[in-house]
Amino acid sequence: MNKFPTKPLAAVIALSTGMYTGSHFALAEEVVLEEVIVTVERKEQSLQDYAGVAQAFNQDALDKLGVGTQIQNLQNIVPGMNIANQEGNIEVYIRGVGSSNNTELGDPGAATHVNGVYIPRPRGVGSMFFDLERVEVNKGPQGTLRGRNATAGSLNIVAKKPDFDGVHGNVDLTVGNFSTRGVRAAVNLPVSDDLAFRAALLSNEHDPYFENASPNSSLKAAGEEDNLSVRLSMLWNIGENTSLYLVADQVDEEGTGYPGAQTRSALLGGSSFEDVGDPRRVLYRGQEGELDSVHKGVMATLTHDFGSVALELSGSFRDLDFYQRNASNDGIFYPGHGEVNPENYSTQIWDTRSESKIFEARLYSTDEGPLSWTSGVFYFDEDQQAGLFSLNDFGTWYSGTEYTMPDVQGESTAFYIDGSYDIDDKLSVYGGVRYTREEKSRFGIGGNWAFAFFTPDDVWGTAIPSRIGSPGFVWNGLGRSDFNVEGASQEDMFRFLLEGVSSWGSDDTLDDQLNCVLDPNCNDVVMPWSGSSPIQQRGRYKDSFVDFRVGASYQLDDDSMVYATISTGHKSGGFNDTLVMPDGSLSSQQYDPESLVMYEVGSKNEFQMGDVAARLNASAFYYDYSDQVFQVIEAIGDDDSASSLQNVNVANSEIFGLELEGKAVFANQLVIDANVLFLETEIKDGSLADTRQAWGPDVPTVDLSGNRLPVAPEVTINLALSQVLDTSWGSFDWIVSAQYRSDYFLSIWNNKDYDLVDGQSVLGNDPQYTDDVDGYVNLDAGIGANFGEDARFRIELFGANLTDEVYSSKGIIDHGNNLRFTNLPRTYGMRLKVNF
Repeated sequence: MNKFPTKPLAAVIALSTGMYTGSHFALAEEVVLEEVIVTVERKEQSLQDYAGVAQAFNQDALDKLGVGTQIQNLQNIVPGMNIANQEGNIEVYIRGVGSSNNTELGDPGAATHVNGVYIPRPRGVGSMFFDLERVEVNKGPQGTLRGRNATAGSLNIVAKKPDFDGVHGNVDLTVGNFSTRGVRAAVNLPVSDDLAFRAALLSNEHDPYFENASPNSSLKAAGEEDNLSVRLSMLWNIGENTSLYLVADQVDEEGTGYPGAQTRSALLGGSSFEDVGDPRRVLYRGQEGELDSVHKGVMATLTHDFGSVALELSGSFRDLDFYQRNASNDGIFYPGHGEVNPENYSTQIWDTRSESKIFEARLYSTDEGPLSWTSGVFYFDEDQQAGLFSLNDFGTWYSGTEYTMPDVQGESTAFYIDGSYDIDDKLSVYGGVRYTREEKSRFGIGGNWAFAFFTPDDVWGTAIPSRIGSPGFVWNGLGRSDFNVEGASQEDMFRFLLEGVSSWGSDDTLDDQLNCVLDPNCNDVVMPWSGSSPIQQRGRYKDSFVDFRVGASYQLDDDSMVYATISTGHKSGGFNDTLVMPDGSLSSQQYDPESLVMYEVGSKNEFQMGDVAARLNASAFYYDYSDQVFQVIEAIGDDDSASSLQNVNVANSEIFGLELEGKAVFANQLVIDANVLFLETEIKDGSLADTRQAWGPDVPTVDLSGNRLPVAPEVTINLALSQVLDTSWGSFDWIVSAQYRSDYFLSIWNNKDYDLVDGQSVLGNDPQYTDDVDGYVNLDAGIGANFGEDARFRIELFGANLTDEVYSSKGIIDHGNNLRFTNLPRTYGMRLKVNF
């Protein structure tokens, strides 16, 4: 698309496209719209030429709006995006599509990429937000070009490449509230005309974002971070037509983690989530939370241009070692709460390890002819180890949950071709197809521990309390020597439990009690009954699916385009936890992939209104969303004598939407940006066992038809006002950005009434299972100045969530639970940048 034939304005802030240039400033004779180059279709193109909806943000835009390294704040500037952090798991929803299953069996619904390379476990990606060229958010299914698990869309983090423009770099220092201290630095070093290196570093730490409201407690609350990230890259032009791009990176994250806060007691006590005062005031007890995560990787891209065709070979190896012990709590503070036992060490421990390999060979056209195409082969392999240990301190009948999987395999292979053809200088058609084959397997143990100890003199009297998790306790469930427990005796399972603990706590008693039971010469305790032990877990899944896209665009004139497209996406299916059937056999039920078909029509326009340059883009879309996976209680066996929570394809939904993007650039470099998203989601059919009431085969089902999808507000409005002013000493710039979201639900229950288990009455608006979120306005702002020769120095003030709105970005709402994960609080600070 041709741009206006006027001098470029380098200081335009384009929040509708998310770009903020903001480094060097100069007056322009006329105002113009800045062209934004993206790679959302795996080729460089103007965002206005892309027949779809995407947004891109460079490093300056992220800094100005307070996003920084906090990936959750990205949702404040991207309409239709919701980002939650559940215990270190980053969950991304776009336009109501995503996934909340963040276990080793789950896959995200929005695909995350770094430099175009797929990231299967998006942990630590916030600390990759430094020294960036841009962050791209592509909305709608990307099954053809981006592949697996891009049903909702994709997020691509693009780092700055080395260049050959001499030695240069930057350093910036950040301070802010919550005792925030940050350092970022980058240096570009060309060593010859053909070889250049770049090194970048990020150090960021801050105090907890939550507050410990327990009496007389010195425990640190959740939300403390101490992160260090490094990135080394190399660009080598091996020959005239061959180049090698190599990147190695590592993210180290430490702190007190991000567990949710239980709101059920406060809701039952008569408080609403919005009226509890500050839901980040939490009644912590036990040990402090602990987060220790290392996410590292290396990627290489070799490109050779044969003339009209180029070959790209890429490979990536990533390694994730994630550990979190939840900062356990008795819920949020509310008037009238009960006493908190500071020595209750009940908690959950997560231990996840992932090694993944990705290889891709891609051929694509490079000439300027009417035909543009790309084709390739994609291979993904992941080897995981995963452990979850839920330990219950002070249990008179000990109960706990453990799922420990030493061998989890995932593999995906895909073949694809995609292209476009210009029929003439106005009409273009495009299409693509991708075949994907998925395979998964898992081996380990999983289930509940339940048993009790009694004294020999009072076998059926009061059970002896069991203590576990006190200071000094170290779990090492993945360090066991053997996980084959089929046919294991009760005593074998007790030995298995003991082997998973490296160190017992100072006040623990469970180790002595178990060892006493196993010692025939010990007469202190007996165990006359054992309710349950984890069982063998074996599962396997294999399936394949095809994605496609077709469409056309028509150039009305040099600055206006209309388009129509049909595209699809799939999220991989899988299998459930192994169950013991009534006949004693083991079964792992499979579920099918989710699929989504998007029908979209849109228009992109740029025009001049007197002295004002303007942009107006519109997109109307319809999603046909099939085979959605939710968790449902299913009866086991012919007699329905037992039940289990299973992932099942239970619903089909429709999503209608209209997204409008507007931008106007006035004289004196004043810019107004607006983005409006209208979204209507509806579950067309589906029903679930009501896990809010109880667990068991007799729980009644709830008809989901007519309900809205979670985290999908019907109206989202983004507005931004910004300006750059040139002075004799440099330049001055400011920006104010606001986002309004209408109310939405956190679960598929939608606060729906339900029949009680006894079937005698209907309970409406049960406060303990409230799952709605009121509409709110989020306000961000930034102000900065550039001075010195070539704008060498910059100082800026930034603020995110300035009104300190508190809202839930995720909720786990089922029997006995209303667990909330909130947005980040108000953050603000000052940043000093030096370019050299």
